[in-house]
Amino acid sequence: MFLAQSSVDFASIAWSSFAPELVVVCAAMVLLLLAVAGRFRLAVAAGCGLPAVGAGVWLVASGRVLPGAIAIALGAAAPALVVAFPGRPSLTQSWGSGLTLFAALLLTFWQYAEVLAPHGGLIVPTEALQGALANDGIGFFTRITVYLSALLVVPIGYGYLRDRQIGRAEVEPLLLLSVAGMAFLGTANDLITLFISLEVLSMALYVLTGLARRDRRSQEASLKYFVTGSVASAILLYGMALLYTATGSLDLAGIGSGLGLVTSPPVVGVLGLALVTVGIGFKVALAPFHLWAPDVYQGAPTNVTAFMAAAVKAAGFAALLRLYLVAFPNYASLWIPVLSVLAAVSMLYGAWVAIVQHDIKRMLAYSSITHAGYATIGVVSNSDAGLSSTLWYLLTYAVATLGAFGCVIAIERVRRGEVTLVDLRGLGRTSPMLAGILTLCLLSLAGVPATAGFIGKLTVFQAGVAAGHTWLVVIGVVSSVIAAFFYLRIAGTMFLEEADESRGLPLVTTGLSAGVSVAATLVLFLGIQPQLLLQLAENAAAVVR
Repeated sequence: MFLAQSSVDFASIAWSSFAPELVVVCAAMVLLLLAVAGRFRLAVAAGCGLPAVGAGVWLVASGRVLPGAIAIALGAAAPALVVAFPGRPSLTQSWGSGLTLFAALLLTFWQYAEVLAPHGGLIVPTEALQGALANDGIGFFTRITVYLSALLVVPIGYGYLRDRQIGRAEVEPLLLLSVAGMAFLGTANDLITLFISLEVLSMALYVLTGLARRDRRSQEASLKYFVTGSVASAILLYGMALLYTATGSLDLAGIGSGLGLVTSPPVVGVLGLALVTVGIGFKVALAPFHLWAPDVYQGAPTNVTAFMAAAVKAAGFAALLRLYLVAFPNYASLWIPVLSVLAAVSMLYGAWVAIVQHDIKRMLAYSSITHAGYATIGVVSNSDAGLSSTLWYLLTYAVATLGAFGCVIAIERVRRGEVTLVDLRGLGRTSPMLAGILTLCLLSLAGVPATAGFIGKLTVFQAGVAAGHTWLVVIGVVSSVIAAFFYLRIAGTMFLEEADESRGLPLVTTGLSAGVSVAATLVLFLGIQPQLLLQLAENAAAVVR
């Protein structure tokens, strides 16, 4: 009887609701096994690949053609990569993680077509795992941004990791585990799932930040990130405990309805809201909870910095959107003014401080604080337009940031140290293609027309004006003007100043060239032809409540 009941429960799980994350987690485990298998790598790869092929055949026979084909392809790829790169385990890890992330991206769109919006219209929100996960617009768009960001980071950072001799076998599994945590964070529909997802992605990033064990700056960045992140997590957990005390519920919709009852103690609820705001504000680097970002961005390996800037912000804002729109709608009169002030301070402070920076990574760190403020405008709009504009903005910011950091990596591989404005002098004459891509990505971050960043800012500003936050939009425009100064200063340094002949040419490998080229192409495509993904973003304004 017990076995029969267990089999029924097992079969009733909606596996399609988290199919992309299932693939990512399984691949991370396989890559970890390959990392420690030594001379038994082929046997381990074959042993892991055969069950995947069998599951794929069963899925195809059951009518799930695309998931089945992906399972078969990944199962066959495991031993094939070991055979193809017998003496290069790092290539096996990189190709394996890249194929996995591409498969997860394909499954995300399959999930949209078959599960979320089977008729091609608006997303139909659904729950999974007894309400622990929410398959809706926030989860869908977060998956796209996170998987795409990680997929671009893998080729961009491969040569860089080898140059610095930090391309160890655990890098790709940690990256995949962090990605899985981010994707689950985007779909987390209760406090337990949200906190566990947050810790999974954070733990992996703490280790990735300190990859360069011989670099004092990397070790310092890892320690700072760990200490401040632990404090922020403790504050967030305490806030969650207060919310449970006030409402007796762990799921976000239950908290939202509980906070509106007269039996809910308002002081406890408000205090829980305040502590959660502090914890989430740290994760998305909103001022004044941003103090970790400049040092961590500067000290971490640059490919890790690029991943953090693009993907962590998307995952953090997914949690922020779900918390405030689902759990705190009855406290909107409290959190909207607070978040509006935080957004205004972040936009002005980040842009102003970035002007005086000379280290490019540190400059982009303060720039990320500014962009967190822009994205928050959509949150405080508290509307479907605000929700879709924030999701869209995070995607446009991610591709531009990855392209910019990819160009910085090419320069840093020759410089073998921090990249400053001086190192960019004359880059437009010695490496015009690289300088052009970097300029394009910076123009997108500045919000210049015909780039993805312009459409992103336009959508969040429109949502802000429609919600009555005109003063906040005016501050955003002023901040954009200030930020344009240091973005254009970088472009001017590259194209208007003489090159220093003593400095070597940037080192551009095949993987890095492919990654930054895709990022630059997306910056242009999303700026000139944004209709398709904009329509997806509008369809994504459907949330499990």
